[in-house]
Amino acid sequence: MAPYPRCLAILAILFTVIISCVGHVIDGALTLRVKESHPVPVKWRRRGAAPANHILNLRIALKQGNFAELERRLNQISHPDHALYGKHLSPNEIRDLVRPEESTIKLVTEWLGTHGIGDLTFSPAQDWISVTLPIEAVERLLNTTYHVYSHEDDTETLIRANEWSLPDHLHDSIETIQPTSSFLRLEPQSRRAEPPEPQWFIEGRLPTYQEMVEEDLLDRGHIDVPELENLPKNPTVAQACNRLAVSPLCIRTMYGTLDYTVQAAEKNGIGLVNYGGQINNRSDLETFLNIYRKDAAAANAAHTFKTVLVNGGIDEQSNPEGAGIGGMGDLEGDLDIQAVIGASFPTPVTAYNVGGKPPFQSDALITSNDNEPYLDWLQYVLAQDDLPPVITTSYADNEQTVPEAYARRVCNEFAQLGARGVSVIFASGDHGVGKEGYCKSNDGTEKPQFIPVFPASCPYVTSVGATRLVGPEIVAFDARGGFVSGGGFSNYFSRPSYQDKHVEQYLQGLDVGLAPYYNAQGRGYPDVSAIGYHYAVWVDGQAHLQDGTSASAPAFAALIALVNDALIADGRPTLGFLNPLLYSRGEEAFTDVTIGSNFGCNTTGFPARKGWDAASGLGTPWFPQLKDIALGYRFRTQRPWYFG
Repeated sequence: MAPYPRCLAILAILFTVIISCVGHVIDGALTLRVKESHPVPVKWRRRGAAPANHILNLRIALKQGNFAELERRLNQISHPDHALYGKHLSPNEIRDLVRPEESTIKLVTEWLGTHGIGDLTFSPAQDWISVTLPIEAVERLLNTTYHVYSHEDDTETLIRANEWSLPDHLHDSIETIQPTSSFLRLEPQSRRAEPPEPQWFIEGRLPTYQEMVEEDLLDRGHIDVPELENLPKNPTVAQACNRLAVSPLCIRTMYGTLDYTVQAAEKNGIGLVNYGGQINNRSDLETFLNIYRKDAAAANAAHTFKTVLVNGGIDEQSNPEGAGIGGMGDLEGDLDIQAVIGASFPTPVTAYNVGGKPPFQSDALITSNDNEPYLDWLQYVLAQDDLPPVITTSYADNEQTVPEAYARRVCNEFAQLGARGVSVIFASGDHGVGKEGYCKSNDGTEKPQFIPVFPASCPYVTSVGATRLVGPEIVAFDARGGFVSGGGFSNYFSRPSYQDKHVEQYLQGLDVGLAPYYNAQGRGYPDVSAIGYHYAVWVDGQAHLQDGTSASAPAFAALIALVNDALIADGRPTLGFLNPLLYSRGEEAFTDVTIGSNFGCNTTGFPARKGWDAASGLGTPWFPQLKDIALGYRFRTQRPWYFG
């Protein structure tokens, strides 16, 4: 009789285990816990419930397998003193590092299956799942309610759910799901700016703040821009530049690329990204090049760059009004392509036009694409085997408009690009330390604070601020359009080790009265700057002047493309993730900006000072020195010749 009790005991144990497993599944499906709750940002207003049959393209971010190892490898291959410097990872190596564990994939797909969801699309690394569902199905899945929100400043609307839940057992397996609580608006970082020489110029002195305000507000009409054929062989900055209308000739002279001859264009490249229905108008570009870059015009550069349409992106060249944002055609798209080709020709250019132009669906209430455009673009490019070695983006929004989990995951995707050898460049924003009316926290307390911008605050991108004047340069602003170069400290991302020394030195001398308004432990930005005031741009067949970090970011990216050209010609790898190089050895290749501040939020903001600062970063680049450093040689520190 003894074996029978033993058998019964074993059966009882097995039955308990089975019931426990079944109970886990049942409880996991029924026991829901809030995964994310993100307050609705300032200026957004709820208009009503979202239509139950409205379709969402849901993106589910699975926990990546070994991002810590990817980050470690990225730091190694990006630091010039490391033995692995420049040994970029292949797409497959990166996918192997971030691919989720099989158990994670299994848990999530089984959960979706219990809701009758099986038509799934996986990213190449299987770390993202895409699925198209009506809102009513998503609401059941995430135990949430979607509403339509509109923004006070325009007619833009979004469908969002500011709080959503997951079963307990999935909280560690899923990092974020979008679109849910992200209110990201992709705002182009540029401002229109149009007008006898002022007394300060005649006297040969730096203007006062008030004198610069007066110049910004003065209508100057037509402004002549110097032409290369009318200048001596080695023009000075004063000869090549008109401070009121910056041209490619001026930029190339200021930063030392004018005499550089491109050597390896066929092996190189530069990319730019268009959002919000913006395109790069080829007719405007052709006119621009005929005036400012005749060699590029002769080579038909306006009609030979490559355009890639991503997720419903458009390229409506036949529409003279353009399709873009703000009622002035393709101002942003024109500025970006003209700045890139004007300063990097003949480097091949790839323009990515990402979908998201309103109206997204023929619904009177809904006038915007509900997808997250950064994810659309990132998932596309990370699936490609070949990418340009440098990519610039001129769009940003307040960091707190997106949930921290979403911002971190998008930032990690940028790290993947860096590990592949792509330099990711972003504009640092156009509102100084914060736009008036937005300078308060989004955590329910509404305490006064400076407002950092994203993705410029991501530690895996290079953030570019803006300057004005042509020697010495100062922190850029334009009183006419309300533009102030952006900078500050992230509230989401801690300070990366590569900038510890520089940021700590800056903080030591900072006004203690600013302390309540920023996170001293956060990632500081911008990293660098370039001129971003009064760019000469052609839009819809007419000449305009344009301000913004939307101008300085592509100009800096163009310079990096030329450094890559020199590296490729010498048989070396391209730069990839720039920041460890810039902060460790690149500082000597930058001209320090020590005048001005990025005022905002009813304060003077962060001041420019000797060394890195949160208004201008490390300063503006000097190409010959940066090229020599990138090629692996050490030269004595040398200021640009135009400073005497």
